Amino acid sequence: MSSNHFLRVSLAAAFAVALLATSGCSMFHRPDGSLRFLPRAHNVDYSKARENRPLEVPPDLDTPATDPTMQVPSVGGAAAQAAAGGPAINLADTPASSWERLGKALDHIGDVTVGQRSQLLGSYEVQFKGTSVLLRVSPNGASSRIDAVGNDGQPVRTPQALELLGLLRDRLG
Repeated sequence: MSSNHFLRVSLAAAFAVALLATSGCSMFHRPDGSLRFLPRAHNVDYSKARENRPLEVPPDLDTPATDPTMQVPSVGGAAAQAAAGGPAINLADTPASSWERLGKALDHIGDVTVGQRSQLLGSYEVQFKGTSVLLRVSPNGASSRIDAVGNDGQPVRTPQALELLGLLRDRLG
């Protein structure tokens, strides 16, 4: 009878241990959820699975697109300035011919000192009444456009630059 009683007690103890081991008791589980009485090697493989890594955003999706075709034009853009007699001159001529005409016009305007000339770049570096201006000829559809820009490539709107462009507009037509 004592062996039968010992068997019942052992079976009840084994059942209690199994019940506690499968429960959420922290005595049997590690903080990562693995069972304490099993070696960690059993749980390492699934934790290194690709599906468990944090999500990564591809580099081309975390910055906005800078494609020039997707930029919204400004309200007072170059076309509006040219139509309102702004700082650009539009000529119904090829850029090469406009560059030559610009050089001849600059030679006939007083107070203009021409520095460097570059037909390849379509530009003239000039001094006019103490202001340094880069006159740039660029294609504009079937015609060409003359802009006065500074060293930073931005349009120059100083009174001297506007006066020079006005004189050039009168000479070039």
